[in-house]
Amino acid sequence: MITVKDSSRCCGCTACQSICPHDAVTMKADRLGFLYPEVDAEKCVDCGLCESVCAFTSDMARQMEVPDQLSLEVHAARHNDSEVVGGSQSGGVFTALSDIVLDDGGVVYGAAFDDEFNVCHKRALTRSGRDAMRGSKYVQSDLSGIFKVIREDLAGGRQVMFTGTPCQVAGLKAYIPVRLQENLFTVDFICHGVPSPSVWRDYVKYMGRKGRVVKTVFRDKVAVDGDVYPEVFSYEDGSVKKCETYRLLFHKNIMLRHSCHACPYDITLRKSDLTMGDFWGVEEVLPSFDGVAGTSMLICSTEKGRAMLERAVGSMTMRCAVLDHDFISEKNPNLIRPTRMYKDRVKFETEYAARGFLHVARKWSDLGVRYRLWRLKVFLRRFVKAER
Repeated sequence: MITVKDSSRCCGCTACQSICPHDAVTMKADRLGFLYPEVDAEKCVDCGLCESVCAFTSDMARQMEVPDQLSLEVHAARHNDSEVVGGSQSGGVFTALSDIVLDDGGVVYGAAFDDEFNVCHKRALTRSGRDAMRGSKYVQSDLSGIFKVIREDLAGGRQVMFTGTPCQVAGLKAYIPVRLQENLFTVDFICHGVPSPSVWRDYVKYMGRKGRVVKTVFRDKVAVDGDVYPEVFSYEDGSVKKCETYRLLFHKNIMLRHSCHACPYDITLRKSDLTMGDFWGVEEVLPSFDGVAGTSMLICSTEKGRAMLERAVGSMTMRCAVLDHDFISEKNPNLIRPTRMYKDRVKFETEYAARGFLHVARKWSDLGVRYRLWRLKVFLRRFVKAER
């Protein structure tokens, strides 16, 4: 019987719930909306399947046994269609790969918004359905029921592409029997950590207080201001509001799942066939790929990943590069280590549960006086420096 005594040792992948033949495991939300397994003792027969399928726990134990990788071969990639790149957060790689699977008659699984802007994994058989999965979603997605549907697709002989966080991919591959994985193509991404679903839900509600939100983008390329990529909310009346409240909380590492700070899925423990992400610092190693349009970094971990990448060559422009440890550590540190927890992480959760979203946003983000004073101080420093 699986029990979570330490929240840092559960990533919420739902493999334990999916594998239980007696439906004894349910996923229950904590104060920040993160899901953890809870076992119904009356239904449980103590078969041990839920414990044996937990990839996260076993991979945490293996992590210390794997030596650091001193260099890494990667590809810089950008879709040849500028409209695809414009509608993506990086270089449009997800579209290129999923097009291949859909053209082969396969099915694509990825994170998308539901009608209330909650993030959950969905199934797509068409490009229009797939398009809802494009773009980054900085919230932990709900996988409830998805693993079982994927297994049914694979058992029926369908080709399946699954895109998710590294821990979600690991959980899926632990759940799917090896005999069914031949047609399973998995893609993860360079993950900073998954933020709170409850905080995001409350933020959307807060932003909807003056009108109905019809669309939201976590990181808008058009609204670039230096290094700031604000979230954008579009309203039913046609108005648009650009904010950075959620972004500031995200980058402060104050609302990530506890397991994110102990994540074992660095370069050497990738479970996916292919890893994608933003190629930060591409201008230093491949100047021809620099630009505001966005560039994807691709890392192949299996022959299946390399074969798929070869098939995508016609729709993408790609260049190869070898990155050393220092470059990765500076530009893409989540490839070699988990995100460090913010000092007020526990206090944030306690105060959010007791006093709500607006309180923590005022205290730790841009809705309070403290942040405005800090911005004023930064402005004055720059002004004085310019005058000199």
